[in-house]
Amino acid sequence: MKPSKPRPDFPLTANGNGQWSKKIRGKVHYFGAWADPQAAYESYLEKRDYLQAGLAPPQECDTLGHLLDAFLDTKRQALEIGEISQRTFGEYESVCDTIADTIGTRRVLEGLTFADFTSLRQKLSVKKNGEPASPVSLKRLLTFARMPFYFANEEFGKTIRYKKPLQTPPARMLREARRKVGERLFTAEEIRKIVKASKEEMRAMILLGINCGFGPGDCRQLTIESVDLEKGFHNFPRPKTAVSRRCPLWPGTITALRAVIGDRSTGTVFKPTWNRHVVARVFQAGCMGTGVYREGVTTFYSLRRTFETVACAGDTPQHVIDSIMGHALRGSDMAGIYRQRVFDDMLRKCTDFVRGWVTGEIVLN
Repeated sequence: MKPSKPRPDFPLTANGNGQWSKKIRGKVHYFGAWADPQAAYESYLEKRDYLQAGLAPPQECDTLGHLLDAFLDTKRQALEIGEISQRTFGEYESVCDTIADTIGTRRVLEGLTFADFTSLRQKLSVKKNGEPASPVSLKRLLTFARMPFYFANEEFGKTIRYKKPLQTPPARMLREARRKVGERLFTAEEIRKIVKASKEEMRAMILLGINCGFGPGDCRQLTIESVDLEKGFHNFPRPKTAVSRRCPLWPGTITALRAVIGDRSTGTVFKPTWNRHVVARVFQAGCMGTGVYREGVTTFYSLRRTFETVACAGDTPQHVIDSIMGHALRGSDMAGIYRQRVFDDMLRKCTDFVRGWVTGEIVLN
């Protein structure tokens, strides 16, 4: 239950997240925990004039709570200017919540110990359902978990020793985990089955996955303006990397997209309800319904893996495949820096080879 104000003229409101807050210039700001209204009031007085003037108040960074707030503020700004996605920001928030719950927001940064970070690592290594996280998932979580402490050392001059207890799992463990899952590929027959069994929008997404190397995020953000169904090409930069992409569309992909787009001329190809969770759930149901489901293997993203693998079996140069996939150039790739375009004939040669494999005209052993 939310506490009452300690006195009638108390300027702060008890927020449902356990903190005292106040809306200033249209934005809710938090000043401290319910348990200590006086400290929250003092924090408010220190920051009030800055906030009312639209300025960022000087940041404190003595406790873990201060650090996590400051770190998330920088990531929120990155989100607002488009440097990171909402999904990535959500992952930062989730990991910061885990850090706060495991170590405690009132802990002084200089007092954090090896044991604290070991406990955090243990917490991150277990999923919400109690099962162990895979080494690949743990690697990603540990990367997120290290970032606030790196931020503290770089921006606030702290000397937090976090690297060893939060280090990435050994490469051997990552290789072993991938080996146990096996090849994350579809067979041509499996793709034909799920395309045939899928309904309109999912059929179009599957075809984009194997025709163009699209992932769920690509499908969700694909705009109608970037698809030229008359010429049979898409010109849609990869959202994750902002790398330009151009790819020929197969006749079946064009037909499927026409059915989804209808007479619309603007907006996204697919409805906003098709977020990554919905795509994953519907795709998995389709795989199970056609008997091709293999846990950890037959995910939507494996269509992208399959495109890359099959395309590499032809005689298409790797840079052409990379162009279709939207891979970012490596810093040492001088040829890629000088290369100004990939010609349509080369793109079509690549996608025609993959299409021949899907239809069964080309057999790979």
